[in-house]
Amino acid sequence: MNKWLRGWSIFIFSIGGIVILLIFGAGFSLFNYKASLIPDEKEEEKVISQAEQYIQEKYPTMKYEISHVLYDSDDQYPDFEYAAMILNTETQKTFKVYENKNTKQIEDDITIQEEAKFIEQLRPKVHSYITKKFGEPESISFTPTYHTRGTPTLNIRLNNRKEEVNEEMFQSFIDYLQHELNVEHTYVNFLYDNETEGWSTEF
Repeated sequence: MNKWLRGWSIFIFSIGGIVILLIFGAGFSLFNYKASLIPDEKEEEKVISQAEQYIQEKYPTMKYEISHVLYDSDDQYPDFEYAAMILNTETQKTFKVYENKNTKQIEDDITIQEEAKFIEQLRPKVHSYITKKFGEPESISFTPTYHTRGTPTLNIRLNNRKEEVNEEMFQSFIDYLQHELNVEHTYVNFLYDNETEGWSTEF
């Protein structure tokens, strides 16, 4: 009987210990999670100082205000953890200034915003041209500079067979991009229906 009670007691204490450890672990995890949502004041002060110096050097005539610091607590932005949110008081446009985690350089996202806007304006015009000259494409995709870290890319997969497209047709599209849509620099890739080869060029 004593052996049975002793065994039962050990079992109860073991279970109790496990439960306590689980509760402690859950509480510790919750505490760490909540702590991760609170921005570091020193990091906020640092990014504000960096932003002020950066704007003075790159945009010396700009009139601006720093509205607040954006803290990326849930990893939405791949390039930064803290960013100063800047309001251009003349244009009323906002942009971010931050230290790039990869390059360790201070930069802003004005170019990114402008390129994204340009691509959105470009997309329907490219689709219209391709549809008119080649028929409805299978897909059109734009990969901007801030994703490629180099040359922006325009990939177009046509529903045409290889023999239905020639170099002159491809070059006419390149001319349209350069002279009608004012695209300065990109890599263009045409792929035929069910083909891995096609026409491509960079300008």
